[in-house]
Amino acid sequence: MKHYAMRSHLTVTFAVIALIPILILGLFQVFQITRITQETNQNQRQTTYRLADAVEAYMSYHRNAVETLAATISASDAAFRTKESLMLKLQSLQANLAGFAGIYVVSQQGSIVASHQPTMALIGTDVQDRDYTKRIRAGHTTIVSSLFQGPESGNVPALAIAVPVYKGDKEEDGFVLAVLELAPIKALVTKYKYGTDAYPVVLDHAGKPIYHPAAELTASMANLSEEPVVTDARMNLQGEGTYTLATAEQKEFITYKLIPNLNMIVWVSRSKASVNAAFNESLRLTLGLLLLTLIVTLLLGSLIAKRLNGTIHALVGYTQRLAGGAYALPDSVTVPHDAPLELHQLAEHFGVMAEEIRAKQTDLLRLNTELEQRVEDRTQRLAEEHTTLNAVLESMSDAIVLIDMAHRVRYANPRMAESFGLEMAALAGMREEDLFAHIARWLPAGEEEQLAKLADAPSVQLDLTVAAEGGKPRFLRVFAFEVAREGRVFGRGYVWQDRTKEHEVDALKNDLISLASHEFKTPMTSIRGNVETLLRRDAQWEDDFKQELLEGIHEDIGRIQDLIDEWLDISKIESGVMGIQREPLQLAAVVDSARGRFPAPGGGRDMVFQVELPASLPLINADKRRMEQVLLNLFANAVRYNEREPLIRLTAEADERFVYLHVADNGIGIALEHVDKLFDRFYRVDVSSSRQTGGTGLGLAICKGIMEAHGGSISVVSRPGAGSTFTLAIPRFIEGEKEED
Repeated sequence: MKHYAMRSHLTVTFAVIALIPILILGLFQVFQITRITQETNQNQRQTTYRLADAVEAYMSYHRNAVETLAATISASDAAFRTKESLMLKLQSLQANLAGFAGIYVVSQQGSIVASHQPTMALIGTDVQDRDYTKRIRAGHTTIVSSLFQGPESGNVPALAIAVPVYKGDKEEDGFVLAVLELAPIKALVTKYKYGTDAYPVVLDHAGKPIYHPAAELTASMANLSEEPVVTDARMNLQGEGTYTLATAEQKEFITYKLIPNLNMIVWVSRSKASVNAAFNESLRLTLGLLLLTLIVTLLLGSLIAKRLNGTIHALVGYTQRLAGGAYALPDSVTVPHDAPLELHQLAEHFGVMAEEIRAKQTDLLRLNTELEQRVEDRTQRLAEEHTTLNAVLESMSDAIVLIDMAHRVRYANPRMAESFGLEMAALAGMREEDLFAHIARWLPAGEEEQLAKLADAPSVQLDLTVAAEGGKPRFLRVFAFEVAREGRVFGRGYVWQDRTKEHEVDALKNDLISLASHEFKTPMTSIRGNVETLLRRDAQWEDDFKQELLEGIHEDIGRIQDLIDEWLDISKIESGVMGIQREPLQLAAVVDSARGRFPAPGGGRDMVFQVELPASLPLINADKRRMEQVLLNLFANAVRYNEREPLIRLTAEADERFVYLHVADNGIGIALEHVDKLFDRFYRVDVSSSRQTGGTGLGLAICKGIMEAHGGSISVVSRPGAGSTFTLAIPRFIEGEKEED
């Protein structure tokens, strides 16, 4: 074995000792830069997905508005489809929803028959050769066009939403065309922060740029469908990669996402040079620092080794004695006299340090005991947090199931077992395919394939209809997602959300729109008939007959005014601006006034009021007109929903805060399952009966809003066939309180 001089050994040792931390630091820095780069890419992905969600929400919001307008036109009779009537509807949407460059009604023959513009300059314009006209004729459903320009868009690039319009017999009668401006979409896209050298792009279904930082591409409606990133987006729905675009001269890192229901593509691009710049700079800096450290270390190591070569052995011997437990200070023999002063001081401090080490050992044992206690406490806290998390998941109203990488159920909350008729013990460890096979049995015939879509992408949302007890379907929305952290995938999760109530509310809203249209149509038809009779020049009418027609017109106008007042009251209640003029009132006087205003029921039926109000009742603090409105509504319901001679009994009592007025009737009553929803705005017990007896179904919702505006409440107790009792809690009058809200 070849031996080297101490000086060489020390020099090399110092160099290695100095280089190791530099290398570790360099590797750590490279790791940090790599992680930062990954986080930057992840942020770019998240920004891309947020941008896609924002574009989808914007387009869906405007599409829903146009579909609502088309439904309103479809529900209108031919008499209400004149140019002037259609123009008013188009102007209403144009005024209430920003972002539309123009809104038109296109006939079945492909020409514009109505416009939002009073000048109607585009009436008669032929648009049958437009892409949106061909697509809506082929698909018979709502479409979002690709970029186009023409007179209907102001001869600038724009998007269009087209929704078919139907006649009364469900035959297509043209469509509503709403032209979207690109400026609001540009503002929506550019409000996000994308970072240095990054920019967003939004393409329509044909690959034309709705937004591109190179504005000339949008202005020329360039076709980018041949770009490789577009091909990948249509194939993979979402992802990332490095591409060389025809519109750029360098490689770019691009994250992309396809919006399925719009077939639009959103991507965010950043130059590859920008992505790698920090990593390359860190690598150059680390190599330079490594080389400089090596040179300096070799020079200093050689110098120090030269001075220490004669005394290092003495110190080695002393350290050996220290290792053996000898903590005495070194004598003059241990350290040569010609050794540097620092070495003598070092030897002295070695002894002191040894004593301190012995003391530190005792402290270390104590700290170790404390650390073990802290670990035990932390473990207990983690167990409590785990218990809390389990409690939260198990108490959720949504069904949750987590699948591990072996495709077996790792966790399921009780709601999951309850929703699909499973036992918790059977769920634990169940294979994913067995679970889906069990769920498929709850689906209608032919819809089993829907479940396979849940594995199409890392994040999937799907709406399903499943069977339920009693034959009533349940509407579920399932969210599928990857369970991952820091790039590592642990499995897959499914959240099953019961949206049956939301579907019921949507159905009630649609029924309400139909009902309101019917309620307005009846008096308007009567008014029109009476007016046309009076305007006839070929007949002379007697004054009594004219008076009868005018009185009929007056009554029908009153019905329309009542309908409008109900809608205005609901609007005020929702916005919280219903004005209440409070004043001290005798409850008996309010009841008598309401009775006097209530008309006698028709059909030859007599109505009986039984008013039993104690004379000792205190004053109430209320708005007389609004309280009469509540009572009149309750009286009307008692007559309308009654198959016998109407009987209304009013009683009252009071406590320290409220006067309680009970209004009982002998009507048909209300089933228990409907009582909790009776005061909802869009809820009616029986739509068919509402149509037969008249009314909009908003009366009790308005009553609830009026009582809550007073600081009181309204409640009901009812039984089918035995009538209903409504209780009004009205605030008492107290001296000194404000009379006006």
